[in-house]
Amino acid sequence: MPTIRGIGRMTIGEMREEIKRGSRFVVFEYVISLFLISKQQVSSAYFIRPGEATFFKSLPYTLVTLVAGWWAFPFGPANTIVAIRDNLRGGRDVSVEVIDQILAAADKRIKSKPQKRRSR
Repeated sequence: MPTIRGIGRMTIGEMREEIKRGSRFVVFEYVISLFLISKQQVSSAYFIRPGEATFFKSLPYTLVTLVAGWWAFPFGPANTIVAIRDNLRGGRDVSVEVIDQILAAADKRIKSKPQKRRSR
C-alpha cells in the first residue's frame, strides 16, 4: 500500500470518525516534460483534516510543475495548467480509493492470520 502522510498511528476507527467530520485524502499532481514526452505523476496521499490548509503541502509539486512541466509539445502546457489548477484547489480527492485500499489490506491481514483451534 502506498504511503499516506498525516495519519500517524491512527486506527481505522479513528480514521473513520475523522472522515465523518470531513477529513479527506488528497494527492497532488506534478508534470515533468521534455520535447515530445509529458509525464504526469501524483504525490503520496495526504490526510487532510477539515480547515487544514493544503497550499504548503502542494507547493513542492506545483513548483516542480512550473519549472519542468511546460517543455513538451503539444501536451506539456495543457497538463501543466491542469496540475497547477488542481493543486491550488486543494489537490485531488482520493478518499474513496484510499479507504478501499485500507479496508482491503485489513481484510487480507485478518484472513492471513492462522485460526486457533479450540480443544474440546
